Amino acid sequence: MRFDSREENGYNRVRMRPISVYLHIPYCFHKCPYCDFNTYAVPRMPEDEYVSALLAELDARAASPEFRGRTVQTVYFGGGTPSILTVRAVERILDAIRAAFDWNRGMEISLEANPGNVTTETLSGYRGAGINRLSFGAQSLNSATLKALGRIHTPEQVESAVAAAGQARFENISIDLMFGAPGQILSDVEADIRGAAALHPTHISTYGLTIEKGTPFYNSHRRGVLKLPPEEVVADMLELSTRLLGEFGFARYEISNYAQAGFEARHNLAYWNGDDYLGLGAGAHSFVRAGEPTDARWGRRWANFAPPARYMEEARSRGSAESWNDTLDRRGAMFEFFFLGLRKTAGVSLADFAAAFGVSAHAVYGEQLRVLTGHKLLQITDHVVRLTPHGLMLADSVIENFAEPAPDTPADDSNDAFNGTTI
Repeated sequence: MRFDSREENGYNRVRMRPISVYLHIPYCFHKCPYCDFNTYAVPRMPEDEYVSALLAELDARAASPEFRGRTVQTVYFGGGTPSILTVRAVERILDAIRAAFDWNRGMEISLEANPGNVTTETLSGYRGAGINRLSFGAQSLNSATLKALGRIHTPEQVESAVAAAGQARFENISIDLMFGAPGQILSDVEADIRGAAALHPTHISTYGLTIEKGTPFYNSHRRGVLKLPPEEVVADMLELSTRLLGEFGFARYEISNYAQAGFEARHNLAYWNGDDYLGLGAGAHSFVRAGEPTDARWGRRWANFAPPARYMEEARSRGSAESWNDTLDRRGAMFEFFFLGLRKTAGVSLADFAAAFGVSAHAVYGEQLRVLTGHKLLQITDHVVRLTPHGLMLADSVIENFAEPAPDTPADDSNDAFNGTTI
């Protein structure tokens, strides 16, 4: 394929930007009743077939103009349950990524793990393969809450998994917790926070349970069988979590994420900063900004086929498993600048917006900024826009205002603070 000089210069600029690589492992031992992710409970993962498909897709993408010559800044194994993978499979995947791209020194390489299916031996193998950050999907340290959520591990297994990670020389460990679960009360959340902090992780994520259409929880909730804590109690749970985590030295750097100094999740920050990323695997999403952005074509997004069998067939036969792709225009990119960036407590820079789009944010979103700051949902200091504490409680509603040129009203008071995801 030949490119004119303008297009080639565009790809040269693209190659100067680092990328993040996400690998979706869609298999689980058990699917939780609240989960609407692209996951499948199986007695045995078709590991060789699936990894071969991942590597075929990786090779094809690494040779494409969009990704050829790029440097990888983070790698993330998500799912599903990536700890279902053998050490050899992780080694194969990471060796292939190393061969396909340049690597940043000291890069973050994360793997999500189920506390109930890891051993010191397996974790040591992952560490030797190059994984340097673990994210344990604990969700709770309370037996009743775990049962209500349909989890198949115990509080004791969470403690054992974190201890095993320490013995395997992991120094960067994250724990996921959930609030707003059926039957959960405020003291349960406090005990979870205190118990997780006592395990000395470097990072804690707290997600509010959301009832997603198509899940068993959704059907139970519609029938009135699933009883959830009242919204005001869930709000108290969020406030308590933020306060307690701060007392334990975890700074809130994103709506649902808290970290000890220097241990913020770099892979997730890449998403929120609008960096390019390559998603490999069933249902994985990717984004690449155009080398020569225009009003109509600012970047390209695509996703793979979600069913693993279809994904493997497509990836192995043609090196691509795209089920759809679309073009992000300049207006959409402006919205995503705020949609993603305002998730960070550091906020978004007005200077960065002007540099990216050649126009001031006030010229595009002046009415939104005026109304939302007036209602104390946003604050602007030193040319940086941030959500206020009240704005963080209503984050989804506040940010949605930037989807339109000039809303007449501020964000409503719906319970959007508690929309979250979980592993």
